[in-house]
Amino acid sequence: MTDRFILGVPLGRWQTNCWIVGDRGRGSAVVVDPGEHGAEQVPGLLERAGVRCEAILLTHGHLDHAWAVPELARSLETPVLLHADDRWLWDDPAAAFGAPPELLEQQFGLRWDPPDEYLRELRDGARLSFAGLRFDVRHNPGHTPGHVTYLGRELADTPVTFALGDAEVATEDVLFSGDLLFAGSIGRTDFPRGSTDDMWRSLTDTVLPLDDDTLVLCGHGTDTTVGHERATNPFLRQLPGVGSR
Repeated sequence: MTDRFILGVPLGRWQTNCWIVGDRGRGSAVVVDPGEHGAEQVPGLLERAGVRCEAILLTHGHLDHAWAVPELARSLETPVLLHADDRWLWDDPAAAFGAPPELLEQQFGLRWDPPDEYLRELRDGARLSFAGLRFDVRHNPGHTPGHVTYLGRELADTPVTFALGDAEVATEDVLFSGDLLFAGSIGRTDFPRGSTDDMWRSLTDTVLPLDDDTLVLCGHGTDTTVGHERATNPFLRQLPGVGSR
């Protein structure tokens, strides 16, 4: 029986999926996209799993995915990985709404104070090793300029706990897709610095080459598989060369 685990929890008003991926035997894990209320919930989840956080992995810089990062980075004393092209959102998340910085406190009651000393720059093609796990990084602009996905490797039969999903165990490869791909949909491109053309390229280059049985753990909503999306997702079906593998 494996000590590895994947835990998904939807957080905050936007119900952003936060993922904790770890190994109880090693006593360590990574946290992906800790959104609103993550500062309150994530430490307890880590404690109950008996693991410490080795890194916070961000798929992109939008507030609903990064809300809890400043507090967690400081309290857990852990690095935060973000692509350089989303540094503008790290510095000022309100820019995602085309709004002034004071909007965050006025509308959301959030005083944004990013801990630059914990920030680490991600690059396309990076191979990360945390908690005895391997993640391959792909740069997928479209939703934001610096959006990335993380392809977890060698995760076959890892138990998955996620109230919104159907998967009970992971496949060999698992795509943590952020807001690139959802069950039945894709990420919006109408926010500042979004690009529909980049989104099509990102889907074509990153999602379509994956095997049909690859589990997709999305930034919002339920889990899915590449094969299911290839066959049913109306956006993927518009892409050239779509067909079952």
